[in-house]
Amino acid sequence: METVFRKEIKYLISRGEAMILQQKLDSIMERDIHGENGRYFIRSQYYDSIDDQDLWDNLDGMYEKRKIRLRIYSLNDLSAKLEFKCKNGFDGVKYSIPISREQALRMEQGDASFLLEYETELAMRLYLRITQGCYRPKTIIDYQRLAFAYPAGDVRITFDTDIRGALYPYGLFENVGTDALGSTEQVLMEVKYTGFLPDMIAEILKKTDELSTSHSKYSRARMRWL
Repeated sequence: METVFRKEIKYLISRGEAMILQQKLDSIMERDIHGENGRYFIRSQYYDSIDDQDLWDNLDGMYEKRKIRLRIYSLNDLSAKLEFKCKNGFDGVKYSIPISREQALRMEQGDASFLLEYETELAMRLYLRITQGCYRPKTIIDYQRLAFAYPAGDVRITFDTDIRGALYPYGLFENVGTDALGSTEQVLMEVKYTGFLPDMIAEILKKTDELSTSHSKYSRARMRWL
């Protein structure tokens, strides 16, 4: 199990602005070791309750928000991450449990009983939430990510492009039909850090910091077809 506590702030910016920021960040931060030169594919399959409680909490601007999703980095992956995100304003914690491809497919079909085998508090908490709320897949979202990392403050800055969502929420490991979510000329930048943001990084982001957004890939995908 992995638990990550951190600040998380999102910005919706133009591709041109993203390129300028990336050039500046390249001089002081390291590109993520995953993928090719810091770039890699992400697919998330989002789950919600039978009455879409997590979606409506987000749309209603609730201070506390919760999300459950499966995440993979290739359709050929033999495993997935079961992630539970809990966010209070800009403060968030992400819990992660690695599961097998078979377990991910079982969960997609409504069977989360494999979580009982883990015998951990988090697994039991997720099992109860999923079963009591009748959580099921609601959408699949694909995108390309470029990530930068900086050790002091555990800073991670990501740029997400080509964000696409699927109306049909099943087929985590399959080629599924998707549509673009928003303008292809926009980039979603996320700034994540633990404790503090180093001054030299804060200076680069100073102008952008006035444009933070509550952008949610999950909400945008769901609202497209509701």
